[in-house]
Amino acid sequence: MPSQTPAVDQIDRTEVQTLSEKYGQPICRRYNIEIDPYLSAYRGRKDQLWRGEVVFAIRQMNGEILLHTKHRYERPIFRLPSGRIEQGESVEAALLREIAEETGQAVRVKRFLGVLDCHFVYEDSVVPFVSYIFYVESMTPELCPTDTEEVAGFKTVHARNLDAVAQSLRNLREKRRCWGYWRSLAHDLVYSSLNGP
Repeated sequence: MPSQTPAVDQIDRTEVQTLSEKYGQPICRRYNIEIDPYLSAYRGRKDQLWRGEVVFAIRQMNGEILLHTKHRYERPIFRLPSGRIEQGESVEAALLREIAEETGQAVRVKRFLGVLDCHFVYEDSVVPFVSYIFYVESMTPELCPTDTEEVAGFKTVHARNLDAVAQSLRNLREKRRCWGYWRSLAHDLVYSSLNGP
């Protein structure tokens, strides 16, 4: 990482402590990721108006974990749902809002699984981006997202198959190569958290 461009810490430690007291101690991982122009335009801007994202592994009533795909993907790419945390919005409020928008399900938050502290390195710039990862349990069987312009479809997988989902993301090529690697990290963390060492 270029030493002349120190990254700013995006994580509110007090908020993480409060969430930990409610939902358990998260795994915290930091990554320095060399990114390409696509991911730089998508996540590497210093002027972003939001302060990170929530990633949610929703255990469905069949015992499996919900994945989704989006209309903008060139082909179906299934992954854990995620969504932005607006400036001034708490992580927990963003989690519940995004779950409602992307799935329409009522849920119970079970565990605070992790924090990914990613620092995107592009040319001589370093931009921090944080992902807060949660395990939640659906209390309703129906999927009725309100954000239908984004969400294109769903499927479920057993928690033990999340490593294969992570690998499929790492195998993406062309403009999705760096994006897929970055997205795979949350899946690795959820897999290890739900399946043990």
